[in-house]
Amino acid sequence: MKRFLFFLLILSLFLRTLWVTRIPSELFGDEIDVGYQAYSLLKTGRDLYSQPFPLYPKSLSELRLPVLLYSTVPSVALLGLNSLSVRLPEVLFGSIAPLILFLLVLKVSGKRSLAVFSAIFLAILPWHIHYSRVAFEVVIMLDFIMLGSLLYLRRSWLLSALFFALTFYTYSTSIVFVPLLLIGLFVHAKKIPTFIFAICFLFLLSPFFYNLYTGSAGSRYQLLSIFKNPDVYKYSIELRNSSKQTLEPVFHNRYISIGEYFMKNYLSAFSTDFLFVRGDPTIRHSFMISGQLLPIFAPFVLIGLAALIIHKQFFWLYWLTISPIASALTYDGGFHATRLFFMVIPLSIATAAGYWHILQHRKYIWHVLTFVPIIANFVYLSHFYIIHYPKVSWRWWQTGYQQVFSNLPTGFSKYYINNTYEPSLIRFLFYTKYDPKLFQSQFTLDQPIKDISYNYDGFKLGDKYVFGTFSDKVNKYNLGSFLESDILYLVSARDEIPPGVDWTFDKPAGAEIISQVYSPENIPLFYLITKSE
Repeated sequence: MKRFLFFLLILSLFLRTLWVTRIPSELFGDEIDVGYQAYSLLKTGRDLYSQPFPLYPKSLSELRLPVLLYSTVPSVALLGLNSLSVRLPEVLFGSIAPLILFLLVLKVSGKRSLAVFSAIFLAILPWHIHYSRVAFEVVIMLDFIMLGSLLYLRRSWLLSALFFALTFYTYSTSIVFVPLLLIGLFVHAKKIPTFIFAICFLFLLSPFFYNLYTGSAGSRYQLLSIFKNPDVYKYSIELRNSSKQTLEPVFHNRYISIGEYFMKNYLSAFSTDFLFVRGDPTIRHSFMISGQLLPIFAPFVLIGLAALIIHKQFFWLYWLTISPIASALTYDGGFHATRLFFMVIPLSIATAAGYWHILQHRKYIWHVLTFVPIIANFVYLSHFYIIHYPKVSWRWWQTGYQQVFSNLPTGFSKYYINNTYEPSLIRFLFYTKYDPKLFQSQFTLDQPIKDISYNYDGFKLGDKYVFGTFSDKVNKYNLGSFLESDILYLVSARDEIPPGVDWTFDKPAGAEIISQVYSPENIPLFYLITKSE
């Protein structure tokens, strides 16, 4: 069994490490923020807003949960500030997840074969592999949930309470899922929480409860809640107002609308479209040519769910049942693969149960008919992911900034940097490895100011850098005449160049193109220009 676990770890590491800095093609905004926040904590012990070792670090756009940021500090210290150091924590946590699952399934079910196949299917699950290659907090969160459950069943109360409590500081949907899972865990174990577990758990969550009261903890989750979004019940109000019937408020009101929206989201998570056909509609979260699971898994999942019922493995069925609840409580949660990440575990186990049930026939033909299609399906998706995914998904990974800022020319008195294509400040800080202490002393705000500089709207960082865009009075067709000498401009081809104009072939009068950046599809993205002499 040690050889199997070693092989499983190597396989899992290989699938999550291979070309991890190139696939996905570039760090997207949240990853950039994680990396630079970790860099700032490493260099200064403070976040971007100079808070010393904060429980909830503040980024340029929102408060962040701390576990992923602090977990990234060691890799940044070891490898420097780069794509690998940002994604390495998830690679490692994702790679050990199948091993943890093996131990957990073995402890819950006592069935070694089910534990083996569950671990294998998690190791090759596209949903889990993709998320383990990106700085997504949910990979760490899921490991903590499995470890908390395993340690609870082994009656390691203090460690179990620690891992369960850490999930609240890792990803916001844990606030809903973990208490529900604990109820199921207590029933399965036939053991209510000990005094030690309860006290330790509540003590570790005391900072969370305080920040929940003050509005820091769970703030983003609250913004996405179906209870806060008026669009959820807007149509219902329109229906009620369109009729003068007495009972209209009974059938069309805020509470019924919220209930309907919740059920729609909840059931969408179990749809074939999400699981096997198309997956999350956001290409950053899925392959788009397949569901979150391998399509070949569909019959195994169905058979496996029946097998789990027959063998009275109700804990996994309960886990699956409660998995979509937190996501269903958010406005766009029906197909949101990140918020539905809890489903990865019971679906891997259901797949394994179905596969194991089929193999009970112990006929060679069944091995061939099941194993070969799985490998073929996996190889096909791997080919798409390696060869085609970087080309079709580059917009979602904000490709281009790494090339721009990693090789930013020196020697200019000022730099005017486009901030409309994507928020560019955090990307500039990351790829130039800007001194965090200097940034903390210089930064005041990131809201644009009209005419902050000649022909330019935006905000400043120190005296040298301006982030924004050209003012309305600038004629895009004659941009060169509005440039200043000894200044380098980062220009967005989409936002600051006239439609249909390609400076690759039609160079602007009065401007010198220093360099240009193209997408994987050879679409112009950025130009670095200065006033020609």
